[in-house]
Amino acid sequence: MKEEPTPQPTAEDHDPVPISAPETDPERNQDPVPDPDCLLAPARVPEKNALLPSKGKHLQELPDASTPILSQYGVAYVAMRNQKNHHALMVGGKQLNNILRTMAGSKGMALKKTDINDANEDLTAYAEMSGVISNVWSRVAPIEGGIEIDMADENDTRIRVTGGKVEIVNEGSETLFFRNPVSQPMVMPADHGDLKLLKKYVNLSDLDLLLFKAWLSYTLTQPKMGSSKYVHLVLQGDEGTGKSFACKSIIINLLDPSRLGLQVFPNNAKDLTIAAQHAHVLCYDNLRGFTHQMADILCMASTGGTISNRALYTDSDQHLYNLHAPLVLNGIHSFINQSDLSQRCLSIRTLPMPESRRKSETDMTKELAIDLPIILKGLLELVAAVLLKLPEAKVTDPERMYDFVKWLAAMELVDKIPAGIYQGAYSNALHETQLDNLMENLLSSMIIEFVNTEDFLKSGLWVGTPAQLMAELNDMMPCGSNRSAEWPQNAIALSKRLNALKTSLLRQDISVEFTRGKKRTITVRSPHPTVPEKVPHTDEDF
Repeated sequence: MKEEPTPQPTAEDHDPVPISAPETDPERNQDPVPDPDCLLAPARVPEKNALLPSKGKHLQELPDASTPILSQYGVAYVAMRNQKNHHALMVGGKQLNNILRTMAGSKGMALKKTDINDANEDLTAYAEMSGVISNVWSRVAPIEGGIEIDMADENDTRIRVTGGKVEIVNEGSETLFFRNPVSQPMVMPADHGDLKLLKKYVNLSDLDLLLFKAWLSYTLTQPKMGSSKYVHLVLQGDEGTGKSFACKSIIINLLDPSRLGLQVFPNNAKDLTIAAQHAHVLCYDNLRGFTHQMADILCMASTGGTISNRALYTDSDQHLYNLHAPLVLNGIHSFINQSDLSQRCLSIRTLPMPESRRKSETDMTKELAIDLPIILKGLLELVAAVLLKLPEAKVTDPERMYDFVKWLAAMELVDKIPAGIYQGAYSNALHETQLDNLMENLLSSMIIEFVNTEDFLKSGLWVGTPAQLMAELNDMMPCGSNRSAEWPQNAIALSKRLNALKTSLLRQDISVEFTRGKKRTITVRSPHPTVPEKVPHTDEDF
């Protein structure tokens, strides 16, 4: 029997991405990998008689001083330079489509969906053919000596922060911002700031409150560009300790107000990537754990990377999704179970609220609405002060996220604190987080117990075969625990699992080495095997 030909999909069959709801193919406007070298390059404006597409009539409908451009990611926009502060509209997005419809309506014309699609194709073609490359930013942009922030209000107000200076910019800014459909306005900063008011709304120890302020100010200064390295914030605490309130009412409102709000963690990397393209910071609630693959994806989000897949309805083309965003992850239990990921995170613990300070969330929200402008101004003033001191900051305790450590070093200068106090607090927080994760793993917890035994402490060294180490650890195990699925059932499984824990154990001064010869040998060394002590601090340090 002759098979019926498979119908080919058309542009009308495409479903819009729910977040941005564009009216053209949503896959076209995803961001490919940015080129860090071109991020701050000046735009080249085309000549008036530049080559236009054959259907250039649609271009004549744009307002004056509006130019089709390509962003540093290769996405087509229209630069709107006829406003007090310049901004950009994505080709195919609702905002630009509505402008085209409105202008056509003013001339007594009604545009069909096919007309809109034709216009968007013309604009994209013009942008690609003209060769104009302009930097387009979302919420935060780099400028000389600091940052510029889009307040996302109806007046296109900007906040410009440089070393020692915070300015409200109502006109004259040439920085191009694209405003995501889910973005919401920031509050207008007060005349005078007070970051100490944060203490009313987050119940943290003095040390964790310091690190929280450092994370907020650092994250606000990191635009989405190749050189930015984001630290993921992990909020852990029991039920009712204010984790969710801190995410949706404090972090989101200060850094990136958005209708996305506090979300459920996505099931796959592509959904995470799409969400990251619509927000400066993402907050996820009630985490319990990650697969190893998703943990690797979160590492990529910290330093930047790409997710690729086959383009729509083609066999050979690949589409690239840029994944780069700071995440806030909260949960009751410890869920950062990989060493590589834990080094890119800052973990702080929310504490139970004393009965004398406990209030309803409704009352807290009302009070915060009054204090938020003052807190935001205090945060901006801290950013300006740190930017002023950043060039002379000295790193004493380097960690994986070096830029964040240097930010802490500059905060030490701002607060006139001896060098290394804040940096040491961060290093100690990293060590404690990794130790907590190790102690929740049955094998690594037994290794830590093993190196603290009296026999091991005499020399700080053990050498033997995997089978011998297995026997030593089995002798130490509580009755029946070695039947657990978490426990290796033979020497080969022991070697594999122990090899995966080497890096995390080394952070606790426990070295595990494997040597191949006639027999495979394991060497365990630990000159200081006891659990690391906390760096001593007093309240006066902060």
